[in-house]
Amino acid sequence: MTVAEVVRRFSAEGGEAVVIGFSGATVIRLERRTETLYYKAGSGISAEADRLVWLNATGFPCPVVRDRGDDWMLTSKLPGRDASQPWPEADRPQVLKALAGGLRALHELDVRDCPFDLDFPGERTVVAHGDYCAPNVFVDPETLRFSGVLDVGYLGAGDPYVDLALMYKSLSNGLNPQYGGLAASVGFVEAYGGDPAEPRIQAYIDFADAR
Repeated sequence: MTVAEVVRRFSAEGGEAVVIGFSGATVIRLERRTETLYYKAGSGISAEADRLVWLNATGFPCPVVRDRGDDWMLTSKLPGRDASQPWPEADRPQVLKALAGGLRALHELDVRDCPFDLDFPGERTVVAHGDYCAPNVFVDPETLRFSGVLDVGYLGAGDPYVDLALMYKSLSNGLNPQYGGLAASVGFVEAYGGDPAEPRIQAYIDFADAR
Protein backbone atom coordinates (compact mmCIF):
# COMPACT_ATOMS: atom_id res chain seq x y z
CA MET A 1 0.00 0.00 0.00
CA THR A 2 0.99 3.60 -0.53
CA VAL A 3 1.55 5.99 2.38
CA ALA A 4 -1.81 7.66 1.65
CA GLU A 5 -3.60 4.29 1.67
CA VAL A 6 -2.04 3.32 5.00
CA VAL A 7 -2.94 6.71 6.50
CA ARG A 8 -6.57 6.24 5.47
CA ARG A 9 -6.75 2.60 6.58
CA PHE A 10 -5.64 3.37 10.13
CA SER A 11 -7.39 6.76 10.45
CA ALA A 12 -4.13 8.62 10.94
CA GLU A 13 -3.63 12.35 10.53
CA GLY A 14 -0.39 11.88 8.60
CA GLY A 15 2.27 9.40 7.56
CA GLU A 16 5.81 9.20 6.27
CA ALA A 17 7.80 6.36 4.71
CA VAL A 18 10.85 5.28 6.72
CA VAL A 19 13.63 4.55 4.25
CA ILE A 20 16.49 3.55 6.56
CA GLY A 21 17.35 -0.08 7.22
CA PHE A 22 18.18 -3.10 5.10
CA SER A 23 15.27 -5.48 5.72
CA GLY A 24 13.44 -4.74 2.47
CA ALA A 25 10.19 -4.26 4.38
CA THR A 26 7.86 -1.31 3.85
CA VAL A 27 7.85 0.86 6.98
CA ILE A 28 5.57 3.86 7.43
CA ARG A 29 5.47 6.13 10.47
CA LEU A 30 1.93 7.25 11.31
CA GLU A 31 0.73 10.12 13.48
CA ARG A 32 -2.66 9.32 14.95
CA ARG A 33 -4.08 11.68 17.52
CA THR A 34 -1.52 11.76 20.35
CA GLU A 35 0.49 8.66 19.40
CA THR A 36 3.08 7.61 16.84
CA LEU A 37 2.61 4.19 15.26
CA TYR A 38 4.62 2.16 12.76
CA TYR A 39 3.16 0.12 9.92
CA LYS A 40 5.50 -2.60 8.67
CA ALA A 41 4.79 -4.96 5.79
CA GLY A 42 6.76 -7.55 3.86
CA SER A 43 7.96 -11.11 3.80
CA GLY A 44 8.48 -12.53 7.29
CA ILE A 45 6.59 -9.81 9.16
CA SER A 46 4.06 -12.31 10.55
CA ALA A 47 6.93 -14.22 12.17
CA GLU A 48 8.31 -10.98 13.58
CA ALA A 49 4.88 -10.08 14.98
CA ASP A 50 4.73 -13.48 16.71
CA ARG A 51 8.08 -12.77 18.35
CA LEU A 52 7.10 -9.27 19.41
CA VAL A 53 3.92 -10.55 21.05
CA TRP A 54 5.88 -13.21 22.93
CA LEU A 55 8.69 -10.84 23.95
CA ASN A 56 6.27 -8.17 25.12
CA ALA A 57 4.50 -10.75 27.30
CA THR A 58 7.78 -11.36 29.16
CA GLY A 59 7.91 -7.68 30.13
CA PHE A 60 11.02 -7.02 28.05
CA PRO A 61 10.87 -3.55 26.41
CA CYS A 62 9.91 -3.71 22.74
CA PRO A 63 7.20 -2.28 20.47
CA VAL A 64 3.63 -3.40 21.20
CA VAL A 65 1.70 -4.99 18.33
CA ARG A 66 -1.53 -2.98 18.00
CA ASP A 67 -2.88 -4.72 14.90
CA ARG A 68 -1.65 -7.33 12.45
CA GLY A 69 -2.49 -9.32 9.35
CA ASP A 70 -0.89 -11.45 6.65
CA ASP A 71 2.75 -10.21 6.73
CA TRP A 72 1.93 -6.78 8.09
CA MET A 73 1.70 -5.31 11.57
CA LEU A 74 1.01 -2.01 13.30
CA THR A 75 3.15 -1.31 16.36
CA SER A 76 3.67 1.33 19.00
CA LYS A 77 6.69 3.62 19.01
CA LEU A 78 9.67 2.45 21.03
CA PRO A 79 10.83 5.18 23.45
CA GLY A 80 14.35 6.56 23.22
CA ARG A 81 16.77 6.85 20.31
CA ASP A 82 18.58 4.10 18.48
CA ALA A 83 22.29 3.72 19.12
CA SER A 84 23.26 4.44 15.50
CA GLN A 85 22.04 8.04 15.80
CA PRO A 86 24.60 10.77 16.64
CA TRP A 87 25.27 10.92 20.38
CA PRO A 88 27.26 13.56 22.27
CA GLU A 89 30.83 12.44 22.82
CA ALA A 90 30.45 12.53 26.59
CA ASP A 91 27.43 10.18 26.41
CA ARG A 92 28.93 7.50 24.16
CA PRO A 93 30.66 5.38 26.85
CA GLN A 94 27.39 5.17 28.77
CA VAL A 95 25.48 4.30 25.59
CA LEU A 96 27.85 1.37 25.05
CA LYS A 97 27.23 0.24 28.63
CA ALA A 98 23.50 0.47 27.99
CA LEU A 99 23.86 -1.75 24.92
CA ALA A 100 25.70 -4.33 27.00
CA GLY A 101 23.24 -4.11 29.87
CA GLY A 102 20.25 -4.48 27.59
CA LEU A 103 21.73 -7.58 26.03
CA ARG A 104 22.42 -9.12 29.42
CA ALA A 105 18.80 -8.50 30.39
CA LEU A 106 17.56 -10.19 27.21
CA HIS A 107 19.83 -13.18 27.77
CA GLU A 108 18.54 -13.50 31.33
CA LEU A 109 15.05 -14.37 30.10
CA ASP A 110 14.14 -18.03 30.63
CA VAL A 111 15.12 -19.72 27.38
CA ARG A 112 12.91 -22.70 28.25
CA ASP A 113 9.88 -20.48 27.68
CA CYS A 114 11.02 -19.35 24.21
CA PRO A 115 9.09 -21.09 21.39
CA PHE A 116 11.47 -19.88 18.67
CA ASP A 117 14.91 -21.00 17.51
CA LEU A 118 17.67 -18.75 16.22
CA ASP A 119 18.74 -19.36 12.63
CA PHE A 120 22.39 -19.78 13.62
CA PRO A 121 24.46 -22.83 14.53
CA GLY A 122 25.59 -23.36 18.10
CA GLU A 123 24.13 -23.99 21.52
CA ARG A 124 20.65 -22.89 22.59
CA THR A 125 21.26 -21.42 26.04
CA VAL A 126 19.72 -17.91 25.91
CA VAL A 127 16.96 -15.92 24.25
CA ALA A 128 19.00 -14.23 21.52
CA HIS A 129 17.93 -11.24 19.42
CA GLY A 130 19.52 -12.48 16.21
CA ASP A 131 20.14 -8.99 14.77
CA TYR A 132 21.57 -7.12 17.74
CA CYS A 133 23.18 -4.14 16.01
CA ALA A 134 23.23 -0.43 16.81
CA PRO A 135 20.12 0.64 14.80
CA ASN A 136 17.99 -2.00 16.53
CA VAL A 137 18.79 -1.02 20.13
CA PHE A 138 17.27 2.04 21.82
CA VAL A 139 18.63 4.12 24.68
CA ASP A 140 16.89 6.83 26.71
CA PRO A 141 18.71 10.12 25.88
CA GLU A 142 17.91 11.56 29.31
CA THR A 143 18.97 8.68 31.56
CA LEU A 144 21.29 6.93 29.05
CA ARG A 145 19.69 3.65 30.04
CA PHE A 146 18.63 0.85 27.71
CA SER A 147 15.03 1.36 26.58
CA GLY A 148 14.33 -1.55 24.25
CA VAL A 149 14.85 -3.41 20.98
CA LEU A 150 13.09 -3.67 17.65
CA ASP A 151 13.46 -5.74 14.45
CA VAL A 152 13.12 -9.03 16.33
CA GLY A 153 12.29 -11.17 13.30
CA TYR A 154 15.23 -13.50 14.00
CA LEU A 155 14.75 -13.77 17.78
CA GLY A 156 15.02 -17.25 19.28
CA ALA A 157 16.91 -19.63 21.49
CA GLY A 158 20.59 -19.48 20.63
CA ASP A 159 24.18 -18.87 21.59
CA PRO A 160 24.82 -15.57 23.43
CA TYR A 161 27.88 -15.01 21.28
CA VAL A 162 25.67 -14.56 18.22
CA ASP A 163 24.38 -11.26 19.60
CA LEU A 164 27.83 -10.28 20.88
CA ALA A 165 29.28 -10.96 17.43
CA LEU A 166 26.65 -8.93 15.59
CA MET A 167 27.11 -5.87 17.80
CA TYR A 168 30.89 -6.35 17.66
CA LYS A 169 30.61 -6.07 13.87
CA SER A 170 28.15 -3.16 14.05
CA LEU A 171 30.54 -1.11 16.16
CA SER A 172 33.70 -1.90 14.18
CA ASN A 173 32.60 -2.03 10.52
CA GLY A 174 32.75 1.73 9.92
CA LEU A 175 28.99 2.36 10.00
CA ASN A 176 29.10 3.68 13.58
CA PRO A 177 32.52 5.39 13.82
CA GLN A 178 31.42 7.74 16.63
CA TYR A 179 32.12 5.02 19.21
CA GLY A 180 35.75 4.45 18.24
CA GLY A 181 35.73 1.35 16.04
CA LEU A 182 37.41 -1.83 17.23
CA ALA A 183 38.09 -0.48 20.72
CA ALA A 184 34.34 0.08 21.16
CA SER A 185 33.59 -3.47 20.02
CA VAL A 186 36.05 -4.89 22.53
CA GLY A 187 34.71 -2.63 25.28
CA PHE A 188 31.12 -3.67 24.54
CA VAL A 189 31.90 -7.38 24.82
CA GLU A 190 33.85 -6.79 28.04
CA ALA A 191 31.03 -4.69 29.51
CA TYR A 192 28.63 -7.55 28.81
CA GLY A 193 31.00 -9.95 30.56
CA GLY A 194 32.19 -11.79 27.46
CA ASP A 195 35.61 -12.53 25.99
CA PRO A 196 36.51 -10.34 22.96
CA ALA A 197 39.01 -13.01 21.86
CA GLU A 198 36.38 -15.78 21.76
CA PRO A 199 36.64 -17.44 18.29
CA ARG A 200 32.86 -17.69 18.01
CA ILE A 201 32.69 -13.92 17.46
CA GLN A 202 34.40 -14.09 14.08
CA ALA A 203 32.71 -17.41 13.25
CA TYR A 204 29.25 -15.93 13.72
CA ILE A 205 30.17 -12.76 11.83
CA ASP A 206 31.27 -14.93 8.91
CA PHE A 207 28.08 -16.98 9.12
CA ALA A 208 25.92 -13.85 9.11
CA ASP A 209 27.82 -12.38 6.17
CA ALA A 210 27.32 -15.58 4.15
CA ARG A 211 23.56 -15.76 4.66
